[in-house]
Amino acid sequence: MTNMKVLISKKTGNYYYYNGVGEYHCKEGFLTEEQLHSGENLVKNSKDREFLIFESNKHDQFQKIKRGPQIITEKDLGYIMARSGIDKTSSIVEAGGGSGGATTFFGRICDKVHTYEIREDHCKIIQSNIDKFGLDNVTLTHGDLAENIESMDKNSLDLLFLDMPEPNMVLEKNIDAVKSGRYVICYLPNVSQMIEVTKLIAEKQNLYVEEITEVQTRHWRVWERVSRPEFRSEQDFTAFLMFLRKL
Repeated sequence: MTNMKVLISKKTGNYYYYNGVGEYHCKEGFLTEEQLHSGENLVKNSKDREFLIFESNKHDQFQKIKRGPQIITEKDLGYIMARSGIDKTSSIVEAGGGSGGATTFFGRICDKVHTYEIREDHCKIIQSNIDKFGLDNVTLTHGDLAENIESMDKNSLDLLFLDMPEPNMVLEKNIDAVKSGRYVICYLPNVSQMIEVTKLIAEKQNLYVEEITEVQTRHWRVWERVSRPEFRSEQDFTAFLMFLRKL
């Protein structure tokens, strides 16, 4: 994935991703291998359209990870990172790996990441993406976190991240593995999940509901005399982020 290049059409603004081998063909024409490896940032393709060429960064590579279940968007992951305070010293456990979007994102930031996923087919996708990013600090377990959380060392986790239909299956357990003052974050696509988690927290009183947030973005297009918001699917609602602080 490190050899990938990003191609941007100046005419349409479309993004294309080149794997580093041979010519590149798309609906707007083609670029030769010589052009793609010339080191130039601006070239013209077979239809005389201008293309910008860049070496891919981590954001670009994130767009091309292998997908099965829908991944958590960068707008949510960025807020989770900033709000939770995780960094290169942090240890994280995640339940519900899905396609590995959050897994690989956390793996590029934190010291240790351990992901639990109950579906074998999802595990194969997650492992593929872990390998693509070359993350040797990420452990993937095909299993149920609810059956393993109580056996983890006390005060060993800086973040417990739950992206699962029933987070209460984990929250009702002893979660002393999470350090006092650190976070359990639930990624909740619907209101009923949020209500059920809140009810459980009120009963157990081992966590404090510090914040419930949804993150929105708005992109803009600017011309010489006209500016307006763009309409993109990622601007739509994705999920509630529920920040629970461990007592």
